[in-house]
Amino acid sequence: MLNAFSLATALFARSSVRAMASLSTAAAPTGRVAVVGGGVTGLAAAKSLINQQVPCTLIDMGGRGVGGRVSSRVLELEGGQGPLSFDAGAQFFTAATPEFQRELAGWAAAGAAREWSGRHGRIAAGGDFELGQPGSSGGFFDAGSGQAMWVGTPTNGALMQHMAQELLAAAAQKQQQQQQQGQWQDTSRQQAAPLFELLSGVAVQSMERTGGGGCGGSGGRWALRGSRQGRAAAAAPAPPPGDQEDLGCYDAVILADAMPLLPGSAGHVAGIDAAASSLAQLARSVQAVAPQPCFALMVAFAQSLPGVPFDSATVEQPTTDCTSSSGSDGGSSSGNGGSGSSAFQWVACNSSKPGRPGGSSPQCWVALTTPQRAQHLLRAHPLIGPGGRFNPQTGEYRAAVAAELLADFRAFMQPFVQGALPEPVHVSAQRWGRAFVTEPLGAELLFLPAQRLALCSDVAAGGGVEAAWRSGRAAGETVGRMLRSA
Repeated sequence: MLNAFSLATALFARSSVRAMASLSTAAAPTGRVAVVGGGVTGLAAAKSLINQQVPCTLIDMGGRGVGGRVSSRVLELEGGQGPLSFDAGAQFFTAATPEFQRELAGWAAAGAAREWSGRHGRIAAGGDFELGQPGSSGGFFDAGSGQAMWVGTPTNGALMQHMAQELLAAAAQKQQQQQQQGQWQDTSRQQAAPLFELLSGVAVQSMERTGGGGCGGSGGRWALRGSRQGRAAAAAPAPPPGDQEDLGCYDAVILADAMPLLPGSAGHVAGIDAAASSLAQLARSVQAVAPQPCFALMVAFAQSLPGVPFDSATVEQPTTDCTSSSGSDGGSSSGNGGSGSSAFQWVACNSSKPGRPGGSSPQCWVALTTPQRAQHLLRAHPLIGPGGRFNPQTGEYRAAVAAELLADFRAFMQPFVQGALPEPVHVSAQRWGRAFVTEPLGAELLFLPAQRLALCSDVAAGGGVEAAWRSGRAAGETVGRMLRSA
C-alpha cells in the first residue's frame, strides 16, 4: 500500500472535559499542535508532545470521555442488581517491545492495569474448547499463546482516563519546572498558550490551510472548525465552514484516527484533501484500506453460567469458510462453533478480568462477531444511511442488532453450559464500523512535513493497543522535533 503514496512528499517514520485546559507554559519557541482523536494513539501523541514542551490540544468527539475503541460500559440494573461491567471495544493487550513494557510497568504500578490470568484458549472448528499452550499462535490477537494478557482496571476505559490524568500530571510538572527556572515573564502570553488542552465531546468538521494574516503568522497554519455536539453532529449534514464553531488555529495537526479522511464516517473532516495534492493522495491511500467491521454483544446473567470451561476463547472458523469479509453473507448456519460458520470470533467472560465486579453481581459476557457476520448485520442495519451520511446507533438500532446476536449467542454457548442457558438480565450491542485493519499501510506514521500533518493509528501501524501507542508516540516525537527545529 505504501507504493500508492507519494514518497516525495511524505516521510514514513518508524521509530475529562474542557476544564482540564488550564495548565499553561511560558511563550514557547514552538507552535501549537492539534491532535484529532482521543484514543490510545491520540493520548500517546499528546504525551510525547508535552514531554517535549510542545503545546497541544487534544480534540475528541466522544461524549463519554477519551478512549476511542478502548471502550467500556458500566451499568446499574433496576432493583439494585449490579453493577454490570463490559469492555465493549479492545478486550486486552500485550506488551512485546521494551518501550511499551516500560509504559505498562508504570500503569501497573499505579494500579491502572493488571494481568488477566485465566483459562484462555480456542474453540476448534469441531466445537471443542482447547486450553492455550505457551508458544501457540493464531488466536485473537495471540490470546492463549502464553504471552501475558493485560487489561485496564477497573475497566479498560478507566485505563484511558488514567492516561489522560498522566497528561495533566506531565503538563503540571513542565509548568513547575519552568516556574523554577524563571522562564515565566510574560503573563499575557502564558495565559494564551496552555501547554495542554482537552476538548471532549467536540467534533472537527472542517480544516483549512491558511497563511498570511489569516489565523496569524506568515507561515501556513491549520484553521479547525466544528461542533461541540460531538458524535451527535455526524448524524446531520455539516453546515458550511463559516457557520461552524471556531476551534482554533494550529501550526501542525496529528490525525490520530483515519476517520477524518473517510467521507461518510462519523469523524469525517472536510477540506483536508483539498489543501494539497499530497493530502489528496494520502486520503486516497487511506480510503483504499478495507477495515473489517465488528459488532460487540454484551450479555449479563444473574448467576454464573455453570460448566463453562473457559474465561476467553478464540473461535476457529471452518477451513471451508470464507476469510474475506466480501466473500460470505455472514449468516450463522449453526452459531455454536460446530458445523457451519460461527457468528463470533471471540467470546469472553468479562467478569473474569481483574478489578471487575464480583460476588453477587451478575456475570457479564462479551462476544465479538466475525467480519462475515458483521457484514450480514450491516445489510439490514447499515453503517451509512441515505445520502452517504453516517447512520447513528440509536437505541432502536442497538436493540435490533442485540436481538439477532442474542440468538447466535444462545446457540453458541448452549453446548458449554450445564442445563439450559438462563434468560439474561441485560442484553446490548455496540457497532464498530472500522474495528480491524488487516492490511495497514505499513509504517508507524505517515508524515507530510510540507503540510505539517501526520497520520497515525491502526490504518498506518496495524491493530492492537501496543501498535496504537507506538504509532501515536512516534507521531508526537516527529511533529515535536519538526516544530522545535523550525
